[in-house]
Amino acid sequence: MKFSKAEIEAVIEASPRTTVPFNKLILSDTCQARSAGSTSKMSIAELAASIKESNVLQNLIVLKGARGLFEVCAGGRRLEALTLLVNNGDIAENYPVPVLIVPADKALIASLSENVFHIPMHPADEYTAFAKLIGQGKSVEDVAAAFGVTPLVVKRRMKLATVSPQLMTQFREDKIGLDCLMVLASVDDHDKQEQAWAGLPEWNRRPDYLRQLLTQGEIESDRDPVALYVTVKAYEKAGGTLRRDLFSDDDKKAYLLDAPLLDRLATDKLQKKAKQVAAEGWKWVDVRVRYSYDEFVKYGELRKTRREPTEQEAASLVEIETKMAAVHEQMEAVAEAEVDEGDEDSAYEKLEIESEGLQAKIKALEDVLSVWPADLMAQAGCVVYVGNDGTAALKCGLVRPEDRSGMAQAARLAGEGGDDESLVSLPSPKTRPVHSDKLMRRLTAHRVAAVQAELIDRPDVALAAITAHLAGKLLIDGYRRHYGSEEALTMSAINTHTSLPSEAEDMKACAAWQKVDAERAAWAARLPESVDAIFPWVLAHDQATVLQLLTFLVASTVTGVYGVERSKQSTDPLAAALGLDMSNWWSATGPSYFNHVSKGRILDVVTEAVDANAASPLAALKKDAAVMGAEQTMAGTGWLPSCLRTVTNPRVDEEVLTDVREDSDEVALSV
Repeated sequence: MKFSKAEIEAVIEASPRTTVPFNKLILSDTCQARSAGSTSKMSIAELAASIKESNVLQNLIVLKGARGLFEVCAGGRRLEALTLLVNNGDIAENYPVPVLIVPADKALIASLSENVFHIPMHPADEYTAFAKLIGQGKSVEDVAAAFGVTPLVVKRRMKLATVSPQLMTQFREDKIGLDCLMVLASVDDHDKQEQAWAGLPEWNRRPDYLRQLLTQGEIESDRDPVALYVTVKAYEKAGGTLRRDLFSDDDKKAYLLDAPLLDRLATDKLQKKAKQVAAEGWKWVDVRVRYSYDEFVKYGELRKTRREPTEQEAASLVEIETKMAAVHEQMEAVAEAEVDEGDEDSAYEKLEIESEGLQAKIKALEDVLSVWPADLMAQAGCVVYVGNDGTAALKCGLVRPEDRSGMAQAARLAGEGGDDESLVSLPSPKTRPVHSDKLMRRLTAHRVAAVQAELIDRPDVALAAITAHLAGKLLIDGYRRHYGSEEALTMSAINTHTSLPSEAEDMKACAAWQKVDAERAAWAARLPESVDAIFPWVLAHDQATVLQLLTFLVASTVTGVYGVERSKQSTDPLAAALGLDMSNWWSATGPSYFNHVSKGRILDVVTEAVDANAASPLAALKKDAAVMGAEQTMAGTGWLPSCLRTVTNPRVDEEVLTDVREDSDEVALSV
């Protein structure tokens, strides 16, 4: 039987309202619309706290039962919450409970009215209400007690209420999930919240990726080695600003916002370690927050020598080696003996563990016997820095370029005319690459992303490139079909776009990558989900649409990431045809370039891009300060390293379009 809202309201209107002692109320077995056990215990606790604070605000619906009792038809949660309060001694057993008494034949209808026509409060309204309570002067603890929740829950709900109104509207419309709303609430800047959400592609609106966008430039206290070394406590004591995430399960985690202060504190702390190291007799000791290989690649390295052991050390070494030999004999005996397989494995494993322990003791002794040559330490030095594990680390025995001749002479004297290479390793005089392998791969990855981004808008170049590529394979190189293949075309393609972030950690933040990624998402949304349906879909569309799709697909296959400087790159013909200007997509900054090259290289770059007068003041600065100075000086110059420059006046002919390889695996299009 179906009841209208009007019928149900009429029943309720005709029923008397009064109060009934709590101990006269029982839960009805016949007229409850809501099944038992459908309410979480946490919500009952919260409801009990609310009743304790504000009494029962909405009457229970009951019918008269036997022996003067009243059966509760609607309000089971309130009855359960009242029971909890009575059991806890918070209210008396005869506590007056407001009720609405309905006829027995109308009880189920009334119960339905409580549930069918009830509209629950939206979570957004709940967050706002909590914030208003605090705004009215109530403490977090008072609100928490009133609703039976922890103070942290109150703080979190208040924080959620501070999210941008624009984003809160989307939350109300179910366009933003609660998991993402919590990430957005972790920062206070509404513009930053809105920009981060707008920057998320629809297919990748995950809370972890959103958190990554929001925390760019911030330092994680539990992951960054320098932050671990300095400690959050010391950073805060020094006045450092930080941000804590109320929604993190780790209440100790923080995001540090003042990187220069953190580096200064780390440097100050490392100075104590540097003084201890300097007392050992080194010529110099430098302090660096981070050890940069590029900065010290020109330095030579002193090697340790083995000193003669003392009588006690020699005896210990002999004793351990003797035990080691005995254990090895036992292992061989066990392996050769005809015993039960399980017993053999157990005995062999025990001997293996004993052998490993003895080897560790030998290594520890050998480490003690390995020492720096005292007469050569005066020509070498050390770098004290923060290691990846968040502790002070040492790189000792470094020989500065200006000390090479003195070190070589001292080493020859120490070796009594023998081969001094056993004592010191000096770099060969040949010129090292300007850019490291990692930086080259990073830079050329950005060039590939830029070519892809520009190629999307040039169907003419894309069509010419793929035609030339196929002609080179099928005609020039004698490319043959794979016999037995069931594919209509013997041509494959590799999506190189998705692999670019593995070459450069800042790739996803660059405009070129984001442009291609957005285009990819747009096409993925337009195409049918079934692979078999794609060909009919393409046939049904006009040539302009098909050409646009082909252009994007060609762009997605552009490759050309290198670990070394090259006179020619596979992307050169495409870059020339597109008129690529990498300064539109990339600029030299600390994170993108200067942090990864030596200070000498920084001075060379500033001299080339501006002039020697601009570079001169940077020479007296330390690396970190020189990086900042170079950034400011270079801003707006449009300078590019040679690997990112486009060759002018290119020969756009058949040779340029087809001969894009120097090696068999280096192709401008990975088709």
